[in-house]
Amino acid sequence: MYRLHRIFCATAWEAEGERRAFHDTLGQFNETQGIPAGTLYVPVSLVNIHDKRPYQYTVEENIRACRYYILVPADGWGSPERAFERDYRLALACAADPALPMQQALMLVRTQPDGSPSPFAATLDAAALPYTPFTTIDDFQQALLRILPAWLAADSAPSGSDAVSA
Repeated sequence: MYRLHRIFCATAWEAEGERRAFHDTLGQFNETQGIPAGTLYVPVSLVNIHDKRPYQYTVEENIRACRYYILVPADGWGSPERAFERDYRLALACAADPALPMQQALMLVRTQPDGSPSPFAATLDAAALPYTPFTTIDDFQQALLRILPAWLAADSAPSGSDAVSA
């Protein structure tokens, strides 16, 4: 039986390519590393929802039920119809709550095409919110492939209740 863990990837409209790459990368990771380790990661994301406000309760339920949260914003937290600051802060709070499955919330921020920092980077720096920069879809996928093995190692490690006593 596989251990199933959900990963919520929240993306701005401008990051549809990254949302698709997240699904593709996660599927490949499951095939090559997750299945052999007995763990499957289930992708969760918003598809074709222009205004998430009517679904905000469901979005928050999903965040609370996920093991990991990845935010890929554009040049800010987003428009009122698709704002992510509250969701990201909820994911951080969930990661800090040992009663919830959330283990980590992180942010991947796309740089300018020439590699210079995103205008949003200054806002995040001022708020002391960590993020990982990337420039291309390939960079984004490589960042995921650095993160996912660490998560898999943590999720595959036996917990105290899994240990066999001699």
